[in-house]
Amino acid sequence: MFNRKCLKAAITAVILMSAFMTISCGRNFDTGNMDREQLEELADQVFQEGDFSGASRLYTELMFTYPGSPLMDLYLYRMGTAEAGNRFWADALFYFDRVQSEYPRSQWADDCSFQSARVWWEQRYDYRKDLTPVLNCREQLEDFYDRYPGSVLVEDADSLMSGVNDYLARRALFIGRFYTRRERYDAALLYLREALNDYGEPQCRGEILISVGDVYAAKGNDYTAREFYQRAVDQCDLTEEQLEEVRSRLDEL
Repeated sequence: MFNRKCLKAAITAVILMSAFMTISCGRNFDTGNMDREQLEELADQVFQEGDFSGASRLYTELMFTYPGSPLMDLYLYRMGTAEAGNRFWADALFYFDRVQSEYPRSQWADDCSFQSARVWWEQRYDYRKDLTPVLNCREQLEDFYDRYPGSVLVEDADSLMSGVNDYLARRALFIGRFYTRRERYDAALLYLREALNDYGEPQCRGEILISVGDVYAAKGNDYTAREFYQRAVDQCDLTEEQLEEVRSRLDEL
């Protein structure tokens, strides 16, 4: 069994190996004779070019060479962005979190909070699988709203939250339909009402209303079924195919 000293040595070895592999790949930069400003200019140029691997290496060098730099929050922000571009999600979250915790007054703090939410969103799976990344994204967005209500990124956050709500509503709709097919109508309504009431105005709202109508029709409650079918027609932008299906069901009631 590893003792603490052996475990620390093993972790250090892994970090050094990762650093060696990173340095060994990609572009080579001759930074030996550069001062801080020259190195910052090069790092900025490489970052703007979209070379995130190169930017990560250069900003790492800046952080270790100039730990007292007044631009440390910028280095961390750029590191987080670069690691997100490289799809190194855990590293990106680490750097974004450092900006928020160590430099809460940084001009990039709100952006780091929003980018953390985006990093979680990028890790989402099919809505029928693990919800953890999407739930973490929503939690991070709520934190963003609390901390930075006046941020210029609020509109972008609203757009991302809309995507989160659509995702969660579609999952609830999927489960509701699953229970409907098995004639477990009370369970179906529980999930369908969650999809209808808990996620604002999701894009699948019409499908949700139709599915609720289907449950009530299957239970023999024609009056309520008709109500939900009609709401789908009146309130939602249904496709021609959906309109034909709903009208056919209304005719059958």
